[in-house]
Amino acid sequence: MAVAPRHAARFVAPQAPEPGAWRRVEDRYLRRAFRHHSRTFSLATRLLPRAERLPVAVLYLYCRTVDTLADERVHEIGVDAARAELDTLGHGLAETLGGRPPAGPHALLWRRLAEVHGCYDLPAHPLRQLLDGARWDLDGRPVESTADLLHYSDLVAGSVGAAMLPFLVRHAADRERLDAPARALGVAMQITNILRDVGEDWRDLGRTYLPADALRQRGVDLGTAVPAGPPVPDAYRALVEDLMAQAEALYDTADAGIRDLRPTAQAGVRGAARMYREFLNAVRANGYDNLSRRAAVPTRRKLVALVGDGYARRRARLADRAGAL
Repeated sequence: MAVAPRHAARFVAPQAPEPGAWRRVEDRYLRRAFRHHSRTFSLATRLLPRAERLPVAVLYLYCRTVDTLADERVHEIGVDAARAELDTLGHGLAETLGGRPPAGPHALLWRRLAEVHGCYDLPAHPLRQLLDGARWDLDGRPVESTADLLHYSDLVAGSVGAAMLPFLVRHAADRERLDAPARALGVAMQITNILRDVGEDWRDLGRTYLPADALRQRGVDLGTAVPAGPPVPDAYRALVEDLMAQAEALYDTADAGIRDLRPTAQAGVRGAARMYREFLNAVRANGYDNLSRRAAVPTRRKLVALVGDGYARRRARLADRAGAL
């Protein structure tokens, strides 16, 4: 699913030293887990009001738990067992949203998610869509077209944008109106993740999320391109740029919606969008080699992106450099 870097461990509750310290221990654990699993997103959430940072972390960790099942745990327990665990997660989500968080290995997650739901009235549909996205991966469903790519990306990441709206809007009535731009941001980030992780997805997971029809049209065979590394073929560079253009248009759609969020939320969401978008320029800086290496954005550049939008200028410089080669 690739909603974030894949170095996540399974969500396991910490052991508290004494009952009176339990809540504080849980809080520290949740914050550390959030920072570990998403360095970029957790950095951006520091611009949100303090009271909302931990609820955002809890919701993100639900998303991470689903993602880890489809991307990592499946290799430990097998597809059939992973599907059964996915069904269990679906049942746990339903119980949690109904005010009855279940016990078991994810008890901490369910209990805290129930609390967040009680405060913010989380939307159930996008949280269930994440499970549908995981099932897509567990079933080995291919991405045949750009329409498939957008559909899949909406299931696994557009849904995250929609689920985050309760923390970000001025009024509950704004959720429906801002659903589309929120999903656009999630889909843009997912396409960005996919373009960052092409080689890793192919080698480690045996998957590609690049549209099969676009690969055929460009005459690109990942089976031979991935091991070869740089320089990548011109046809592949053009394919990557086409998908980058899709993501950039979605970032623009999202930016228009960000202006309608609660003022205290705008900086954090806009910062997350700008930092994530920089991964596209990082792919360009690597000569479009997302096959043998994974693009990275240094922390300093992320911090610069938080305070100013230099993306277009950097993209132009990288395009000039590519044209000179």
